[in-house]
Amino acid sequence: MKYLPLNTITEEMFLAHAVFGNDGRILLNKGTKLTPAYLHRLERMAYTHLYVYESPDEKWDCTGLLSDRIRVEAIRVLHESLIRVVERKPLNEPLISFVIEGLLKDVLQAEDRVFDIIDLKTPDNYFYNHSLNVAILSVLMGRQLKLDREELKELAMGAFLHDLGKAYIKTAMKRLQDLSAKDAAQIRQHTKRGFDILRTGFSLKVANMAYQHHEREDGSGYPLGLIGVDIPLFSKIVATANAFEVMVSNPIDQERLWNDQALQKITAATPAKFNPAVVRALRQSVALYPIGSVVELTGGEQRVVVAVSTAKMVLQHPKNLSDLLELPVTEFSRIAQRVL
Repeated sequence: MKYLPLNTITEEMFLAHAVFGNDGRILLNKGTKLTPAYLHRLERMAYTHLYVYESPDEKWDCTGLLSDRIRVEAIRVLHESLIRVVERKPLNEPLISFVIEGLLKDVLQAEDRVFDIIDLKTPDNYFYNHSLNVAILSVLMGRQLKLDREELKELAMGAFLHDLGKAYIKTAMKRLQDLSAKDAAQIRQHTKRGFDILRTGFSLKVANMAYQHHEREDGSGYPLGLIGVDIPLFSKIVATANAFEVMVSNPIDQERLWNDQALQKITAATPAKFNPAVVRALRQSVALYPIGSVVELTGGEQRVVVAVSTAKMVLQHPKNLSDLLELPVTEFSRIAQRVL
């Protein structure tokens, strides 16, 4: 399995993950042979990279922490929620709660799981995948911070819905440098609008995560300029997860960072912008070198990361697919280096 630019993928390769529509439908199934027609279709959908198998017999998994079933349902519910917001209808809280229960079950099923996938986004599906990833990261961080099951569910709910206020904003997916002052001011309103949407039917904690996920410890955030002591823990978690997720997967400005680079950037901004305990939880929840990364060992040999947990990483020889190497995470971080 490899993570490759679209223009280097050949028709002898197979899709290693499902491709979803914005309404939750599966457009291409995992294992699909990547014909020129499919590759052209994916290019038109603005995909730039894919996880691929070079053999249909490969079994390594790149679906991430969520099963395809829960991902399909979550995207569908987010899609429906956006429509309800625009139509000024109440959100379907029982259905959202059902999806969050499924998300928690998937994410919490193993103690050693980490955020380990290079996510695949386009401008069209960015909102859905971003919301899901912030929810996943927040749950992983909350577990590190010893939150109980009910607290994790409330945290996941707020993280899942944190950007719902963008339903009204037509300029939300513009490149940052293309935004006018009016556009930028409108985008900043999404936190207040999200709060207004969620304060009816959801807890104040859930609504505040939408309101406060751009606040910063030193008071430099928005919309209220709160300082650290006034920002609730759940809002600090979602703010940190949101910042990290944008860094590693932003398809708008094409300045995506690798996990280790994003973690370094967030760490450098701590404690001025982010809470140290929350950032420590983030570092414990994210793989430095996610699945699909090509790394170089000290002897010059290149390997592909095919599996990762809190304790170990499994590396595969890029040419001899049966040649596997397993290393402790601590040793790996000293001897391996990302190869671009």
